[in-house]
Amino acid sequence: MKFSRATVVGAVIGAALGLAGAAFPAEKAVQSQWATAPIRVDGASQEWEDAVLLTDKGSKAEYTLKNDGEFLYILFLFKSPTSLSTYEASGMRVYYSLAGKKAKSAGFHFTKKSLSADELIANIEKGGEVLTAEKKAEIRKQKGYMTYVGVPVDVKQATGQAAAGPGEPPTFRDKLSPRLSVVEFRIPLAGLVEAGQAAAAGAALKLGFEWGGMTAEMRSAYMARAADSGSQARGTGGGDLGSQVSGDYEGGGEGGMGGAMGGRPDPRTRKHSFWIDVKLAARGD
Repeated sequence: MKFSRATVVGAVIGAALGLAGAAFPAEKAVQSQWATAPIRVDGASQEWEDAVLLTDKGSKAEYTLKNDGEFLYILFLFKSPTSLSTYEASGMRVYYSLAGKKAKSAGFHFTKKSLSADELIANIEKGGEVLTAEKKAEIRKQKGYMTYVGVPVDVKQATGQAAAGPGEPPTFRDKLSPRLSVVEFRIPLAGLVEAGQAAAAGAALKLGFEWGGMTAEMRSAYMARAADSGSQARGTGGGDLGSQVSGDYEGGGEGGMGGAMGGRPDPRTRKHSFWIDVKLAARGD
């Protein structure tokens, strides 16, 4: 199925998207498209105008993939707060398996964090870079910075990458709005390693995506409100609402934070996850 008109991104990326939509059978691998030029990861979508969009049935998020001989690029489009969920708080976990397994032992957790100038300097120096006094002064001209990082989900994975030597780290960028949110990821193929073998153009792999759900702060606030409601109910001869607040309100993509009285879950805090089989493009595909 193809869209009959371009999707207008408006102020988010300032351009119209002519993205085509298509549905693949569950058993068929998603074909990554060859990137004829390196994609600038900036939270915009101009370089994806010829891409095929797919839709995750559960979250309604739209996504597509490209790769070259060095990187895997992933684009996500979220067209509602419900599909975006609590992405800003949770970040996005991208899991991978070269053996085609739904395993969460290897992957990257992409998160963004606001840092002060001095915190940024400390982080840079912790990474081994030596900053001159002039460079530090230049950094301190700006009070705060937003950092975007993709860190391995497993310590062993991080150790293996360090042993492989320096290289381009996984990264991402986003531009979020209630109308349309755009998220772009870039993952080096050399970082997709399993059993000592790295992914390469033309290879097959399985990818898993996970985001949203209640944060620890949300859960604590929910439990506190529920406990307070339970105390009030007991004081008026009602049941113990505190005993009714149990279970995982974000698990399996079914939960979310309800009202203070334990009402219906809020779909905007739903946890989303899905897996796909991917066939990376070979050069010239």
